[in-house]
Amino acid sequence: MSTERGEPKSGRSWLPVILVARTTLNSSFRIVYPFLPSIARGLDISLAAAGGLVTLRMVAGLTAPFLGPLADLRSRRSIMELALLVFSMAGLLLAGIGTLPAAAIAFTLFGLAKILYDPTMHAYVGDTVPYAERARAIGLVELAWSGAWLIGVPAAGFLIERFGWRAPWAALFGMGLFSLALTRVWLPPGRRPQSRTARGRVIAMLLATWRDLLRRRRVVVLLLISLLMTAAVEAPFIVYGAWLETDFGLSLSTLGVASIVVGLAEVGGEFGTALLTDRLGKRRSVVFGLVGLTASLLLLPVLARLGLAAAMGGVVLVTLCFEFAIVSLIPLATELVPEARASLLSLNMTAFSLGRILGAVMGGWLWQGQAGAIALNAVAGAVCALLAALLMVWGMVELK
Repeated sequence: MSTERGEPKSGRSWLPVILVARTTLNSSFRIVYPFLPSIARGLDISLAAAGGLVTLRMVAGLTAPFLGPLADLRSRRSIMELALLVFSMAGLLLAGIGTLPAAAIAFTLFGLAKILYDPTMHAYVGDTVPYAERARAIGLVELAWSGAWLIGVPAAGFLIERFGWRAPWAALFGMGLFSLALTRVWLPPGRRPQSRTARGRVIAMLLATWRDLLRRRRVVVLLLISLLMTAAVEAPFIVYGAWLETDFGLSLSTLGVASIVVGLAEVGGEFGTALLTDRLGKRRSVVFGLVGLTASLLLLPVLARLGLAAAMGGVVLVTLCFEFAIVSLIPLATELVPEARASLLSLNMTAFSLGRILGAVMGGWLWQGQAGAIALNAVAGAVCALLAALLMVWGMVELK
């Protein structure tokens, strides 16, 4: 690990800070899926229109190529602080105003906060941890994703039932400010840019960086894999809450508690990455995860016909395989172009966003004509996952 001035000497100093901040950020994403019907009722809009708000959040991810490279020009910490400030503003808008226009702006800001924070954070880890150990570090950092589900979803269900649909967003506003203060006080700045770039040259630098990255075959393959992988899981999960409400009649609080098993499956995927991916190899691990994701998606409609317990078992399998695949992909991505680490990770965030947009639109459209069945959504996801696995096998080379 680097011990230069301004960079962390040990994961003990920065890991808890990142876990708190990312759990807060991710909660704004996780609570939408099971409680989308409640949000729609609170805003007095249709479920399809509420899905459009989710798409707005994802569209914000398309700005990642413009905003993400800021982390290659400024200290990593300053960009993470900016992301948390934007996040807090979004929570205040949604909790304090709660109208459809305010919600549209808030969901867009949530998307901007995430595309600012995540590539910067992953670049921070990439600067700090040797490649041979990086999957373990990223697997631990990604516990914030499952933590948001395990903590955020049940807490949101509790708050919505007792205080209304705005209550979780007020709590996230407060947690955003707390995370910002914690980051400012406790987190070392990270790698500083080697030289200052004149403002007039920033656009030219960005264009040159994009051109260089997109000329590399392995970068294009990475972006396609990321797009297909996220579309695969978004297609069924965009209707997760509506499916469980329709098929099994779950209440809000029960839905939140049932979702704990999904969080536990994600913990399994993240710990699996931390324990296995460095040993198996990043590329091989992604392939294993994607093949498992394809099979589990095809199995999901069969299990759904056997009752709630079997259906949740299918959701667990899908989640476990997806989480192992995507978390194993991140350390591989951090080393493809080390000299432009944050810029590449930002482009990859755009691919993730495009995949989620594709999956959300496809999933919502397929859901409309199924009267509560999940089959078409699951099969569409399986096709995307299989294509991603084939691309990883035939198009990606692990550099180390």
